[in-house]
Amino acid sequence: MEKIRRKAVTMEDVAKEAGVSVTTVSHVINQTASITEETSDRVRQAIGKLGYIPRPSADLNRGQRIIGVFVPEISNEFYARSIQAVFQAAWERDYAVMVCSMEHRRQAESRYIRSLLQSGVKGLIFFGGSMENDQQIIHAAKKVPVVLGDRRMPNVPIDTVGTDNQDAMRRLIGRLARAGYSRIGYVSEDLIMSNCTDRYQGFLQGMAENGLAVEERWVFLRPELRLNKAEGAYRLFLPLERFRPLPQIFVCTSDLIAMGLIAALKSGGLHVPRDVGVVGFDDISIAAFYDPPLTTIAQDMRQLGRSCFQALLNRMENRNQTTQDVLIKAKIVIRDSVRL
Repeated sequence: MEKIRRKAVTMEDVAKEAGVSVTTVSHVINQTASITEETSDRVRQAIGKLGYIPRPSADLNRGQRIIGVFVPEISNEFYARSIQAVFQAAWERDYAVMVCSMEHRRQAESRYIRSLLQSGVKGLIFFGGSMENDQQIIHAAKKVPVVLGDRRMPNVPIDTVGTDNQDAMRRLIGRLARAGYSRIGYVSEDLIMSNCTDRYQGFLQGMAENGLAVEERWVFLRPELRLNKAEGAYRLFLPLERFRPLPQIFVCTSDLIAMGLIAALKSGGLHVPRDVGVVGFDDISIAAFYDPPLTTIAQDMRQLGRSCFQALLNRMENRNQTTQDVLIKAKIVIRDSVRL
């Protein structure tokens, strides 16, 4: 007697039984978003009733509504908050999100791109990242819609959403110059990412516009500040004796770098801002509560993430539309780490 083969229960079946979206079922199973207990219970009851056995790889390969997001480091709050905004925007449109943290490893990015493309992902968002990997992204954009977040690729027809890094830094230098700061130092990771390059160009432009000399001994563009920024900056500036005389103020391209530098200055017996001022960039949540509260350039991380998803959605719905270039204005937030 021929056996009757039963059709496998799918995530779509569970979603229909529970009266929710497929994305909601995925979040309940994988615990990738905050779902109400009532909804979670309905999903779990539907799973039990139908006998559904999750098979993530199989569901993914059938081309579910999934997008991929690439970040240099997920532990950095700037990227974490931007990703959260992508999650929220994607949730509203029934898309799930897969996040890949590169840790500045080119081979890892290549492998993840290849894997996601093979799995049938609907689109990709790249936050930051090395400019050395441009060709991989250009190749991916030929396969699926791609958006660059806080990253530029000049003369390449790929949608971008970013902060006005260069102009924000230029405006900051002008503000410091008007407050009487003339000896200004600069601390950044090396310039392998376009956002870092833009900030450095803004620094140089601001110094030139205000008739200030750039002292090379006070300019630090260091690869060890790519990851573990606070610890890296702390180690870089100890002992302080190697860098004396110090500038009046250090401008940093990350709040974490600024915090590590402040810790090093304090270890050297200096007071911030009486002896040396410090400015950060990003406005992460702890910046307002640091000692001293950190003056910084605030990026709108929520708007950046939501705009990246919206740009990707627009491109997924209309592959032939004109290339988008969205620029989000940053603002200078004055706190107690400078004398203004």
